[in-house]
Amino acid sequence: GRICPEASRSAGCLSTKYPQPKGQKKKKVVKYGMGGLIILFLVAIIWFPLLFMSLVRSVVGVVNQPIDVTVTLKLGGYEPLFTMSAQQPSIVPFTQQAYEELSRHFDPNPLAMQFISQYSPEDIVTAQIEGSSGALWRISPPSRAQMKRELYNGTADITLRFTWNFQRDLAKGGTVEYTNEKHTLDLAANSSERRQLASLLEGTSDQSVVIPNLFPKYIRAPNGPEANPVKQLQPNEEADYLGVRIQLRRERVGSGAAGFLEWWVIELQDCQAECNLLPMVIFSDKVSPPSLGFLAGAALRGPHPQALPGHLPGAGDARAGAGGGALRQAHLPVPLARDHDQVDPREGVGAGAPHPGRKEPPSRPPGPDAAAGTKEGRKEAAAPPPPGSGHLLVPEGPTRPARWAGAGASSLPLPTSTVGFSN
Repeated sequence: GRICPEASRSAGCLSTKYPQPKGQKKKKVVKYGMGGLIILFLVAIIWFPLLFMSLVRSVVGVVNQPIDVTVTLKLGGYEPLFTMSAQQPSIVPFTQQAYEELSRHFDPNPLAMQFISQYSPEDIVTAQIEGSSGALWRISPPSRAQMKRELYNGTADITLRFTWNFQRDLAKGGTVEYTNEKHTLDLAANSSERRQLASLLEGTSDQSVVIPNLFPKYIRAPNGPEANPVKQLQPNEEADYLGVRIQLRRERVGSGAAGFLEWWVIELQDCQAECNLLPMVIFSDKVSPPSLGFLAGAALRGPHPQALPGHLPGAGDARAGAGGGALRQAHLPVPLARDHDQVDPREGVGAGAPHPGRKEPPSRPPGPDAAAGTKEGRKEAAAPPPPGSGHLLVPEGPTRPARWAGAGASSLPLPTSTVGFSN
């Protein structure tokens, strides 16, 4: 065969190196076929990790139900009014009968049925939350008085915040232990709810206060930090949340004004039976089992750049950072250290020493008073060389800048020396 030099540009060499003639139109099958295959290959690289993770969860995934469900009701920045937790056996698994009743209830809604069909009865639990607060309401008298004044005379809205928090056992799978979310409701100034709450604080009324659209009944708890209400089952969002009645209960345990124990009670507004319970239906997504959790995590992260040296641009420089060693060569306004092989030999400690390949002229003899250390001698020794002598005085400067201090550089002061130039 013909051997062409690397730098040869003759017609024969070009035809040998590039057998495809210039300007020849390729067939559409070849052009679009190769382009389509490349696009499909790139899509497969991006899509395969997600597919693998989904297959791991669907085939061998487990349901990690919450082991603790805690709800909190807080008014403004004051002490929480209501705090209650539901644990086993208050977290009741869904039965097949309850699943069928839920399906019949949402049968007219196609979106709701599509959401329900994604879960089996084993994926759903009902947290039966006790309506009486599990903690006594202990608020200081000044804060209590301030709360009453704000409820009565405040001109700004007061936020009523309802929070739910789920806890899982990571030993059963998953990566997030605590999942939470909140729903806020603003009580406008001079509203009936604010006046009724203030009356409860004063003790002039024992009637419960109705708060509409506060309690979301259906919650989705994925393997993440947020547990949002299910929009498919509550299409109107906040308008579909359940209303509640809240009341402040007192029990005398001693004499005087301080001899009372106080706690808050929450009940559903339109409850027919078991009004002392707040049912919260929780849909849990499947998670990877602990034995295969690392596979799903690796699939989500994708291949590491260090595992692809030579296949991806810049993959070989992953350990050296962006740009690799070229970063040290860039002119950046940041202090960078030079390696020992990047130090200019003329900038060493012996910068004033004569170069081996340079002929140095004889130095001027010192003055008679210089040896005696007199002031005139020192001036004469420090005087610059006369013009035309071919010498250049290198002044004695400060220490070398910190950005050049590296393995092969020194921070010692530069000595004064004369450098000769040959004419």
